[in-house]
Amino acid sequence: MKEKIIEELKKARSKDLTFSSGRILGSMCTRPHPIAVKAYRMFIETNLGDPGLFPGTKEIEDRVIKMIGSMLHAPESMGGRMTSGGTESNLTALWISKKMSGKREVIVSESAHFSFVKASSLMGLKIKVLPSKNYVADAEMLRKAISRDTACVVGIAGTTNLGLIDPIEEMGEICEEKDVFFHVDAAFGGFVIPFLQEMGYTKKKFDFEVNGVSSISVDPHKMGMSVIPSGVLLLRKREWLDVISVESACTHTRKQMSLLGTRPGASAAATYAVMKYLGKEGYMDVVKRCMAATAYAEKKLTEEGFELVVKPETNLIGVKVKDAGKIAEKLSAIGWKVGVDEENGFIRIVFMPHVKKRLIGEFVKDFKSVVS
Repeated sequence: MKEKIIEELKKARSKDLTFSSGRILGSMCTRPHPIAVKAYRMFIETNLGDPGLFPGTKEIEDRVIKMIGSMLHAPESMGGRMTSGGTESNLTALWISKKMSGKREVIVSESAHFSFVKASSLMGLKIKVLPSKNYVADAEMLRKAISRDTACVVGIAGTTNLGLIDPIEEMGEICEEKDVFFHVDAAFGGFVIPFLQEMGYTKKKFDFEVNGVSSISVDPHKMGMSVIPSGVLLLRKREWLDVISVESACTHTRKQMSLLGTRPGASAAATYAVMKYLGKEGYMDVVKRCMAATAYAEKKLTEEGFELVVKPETNLIGVKVKDAGKIAEKLSAIGWKVGVDEENGFIRIVFMPHVKKRLIGEFVKDFKSVVS
């Protein structure tokens, strides 16, 4: 019986693409580091939603929060929680801002992740879209957009479609002046931009170095190379978690301060393990290789006559095409899974750690053939 079940599972899994193939080019997730997988298995039965039973696992979560907080220049007053990923982190940030302000309007840029649409539906929030300027938020328009009803402003550090960084410093200055909660969605960029700064690729600030930033979401299961799901929400002040706390009589602790009740402790262990193992130098090497692959692809694509949407700012490229949806379907038919922005007419390619340089030439050749 057991063997039959395993065979059934193997058959289902064989239909999936794998990151190790290198042909998944449209995902911001990647193959977890082996040490993250090992740590995950060690903690597979733990539940951060009941830390009274798993105090050691809770200590690991606290260490992860502290490590990522340090990476993102968080102050001593900082607090946070591990989440299932950027969607939960973003929902929770808006939940907190709504509870603290009593207001219902949220200002997001045109490039904001669809999780903010989910949040507006769940919490009865009004979404106000901030116009873009060169595919990032137009900070000059933000001052006019903020109203007496604004609960939160959202900036993006590593946009989903192009990997760009909103003008967080300018937006933060305006939000601080207007006393408005400012959330930065760095689900993708959180484990990229700090190392790009170290290597001199960018001087843009996006984290708690910017005074107006209230909260940040970051996903270790993306460029952090942890397991899926692994997300983190950081808050400038830990007491802000109190505004969403609820009594939890059925657990071995008195209160919960998170959207989820049951939370996988294994994700905390996996994230801690890979962060400790790679360290700053290890992550810099990962990002350096991803940026080298991005630069190589940019060169090959332009040599073949393709036009990029913008100069890559992180390890993500947008390539202009006609009928982007059809092009993506044709590429999929020959085994290449790319991202697509049909509204703006481009194919998006994310150069995650599993994307090897040796496959880029093969992809560009197939891409040109499909477009022709």
